[in-house]
Amino acid sequence: MLSHFAAGSYRFVVAPGRPFSSGIVADPGFDLVHAVFFRPIPLAAGLEAARRHVESVARPATALAAFELRIPEPLSREGFDAFNEPYVERMAALGLRSGEDWVTARTNVAPTTAPVGEASLYAFTYTVPGGGRSVPAFRLSGATETRHDGSAADRLRSIVDALAAPMAELGVSWEASTAINVYGATGAPIDEVVADFGAAALQGVTWFPSRPPLRDYIKRHPELASEIKEIFPAKARTTAAG
Repeated sequence: MLSHFAAGSYRFVVAPGRPFSSGIVADPGFDLVHAVFFRPIPLAAGLEAARRHVESVARPATALAAFELRIPEPLSREGFDAFNEPYVERMAALGLRSGEDWVTARTNVAPTTAPVGEASLYAFTYTVPGGGRSVPAFRLSGATETRHDGSAADRLRSIVDALAAPMAELGVSWEASTAINVYGATGAPIDEVVADFGAAALQGVTWFPSRPPLRDYIKRHPELASEIKEIFPAKARTTAAG
């Protein structure tokens, strides 16, 4: 279900029972800025830095639309629930809630190279006034494969297929994408599915060596625990100071 978050100037796909939405799309007349820290910052300090940054460019904290998290290692289900408790408290403090729903998109992975020592914020996305796009700016939350048999390419394609539903709700398509990130413990056979991205493949595909946040997922499928997300940042990439 698509819901409007007027305080942030974007719409979001409701993800019942989750501490984040399935994706967001900027309102007409607004664009998205993707801000990346030089190095991941401990989560609480990172969220505070994100708030300060958006307010420094005359945007409210509610303009924050997506977060990219990094954790030291995959968590048990109990550990994951414990991780999310203070996270949603911080989301509430920032005003990033609409009724019972959490509005921001999210990706959360455990890097396999240059690991972080604690839960950290790698990047964030926020809305800004701006026009001129032929298609709306959007950002999806990360998703894991839904198929656990077949080849690695089959499993990767199942992620692409799973993202079709939130993209349809947002009214966007792969063709309009400007950046595609793949997350996996090993290199994914992206060459076998890149045609699915259409013209977006011209922007290239970025691979982040990492594992998904839930330990039970890795036990179920250890050889390619991959996660893919699609983001539609604004015209410029901004580096946020800590």
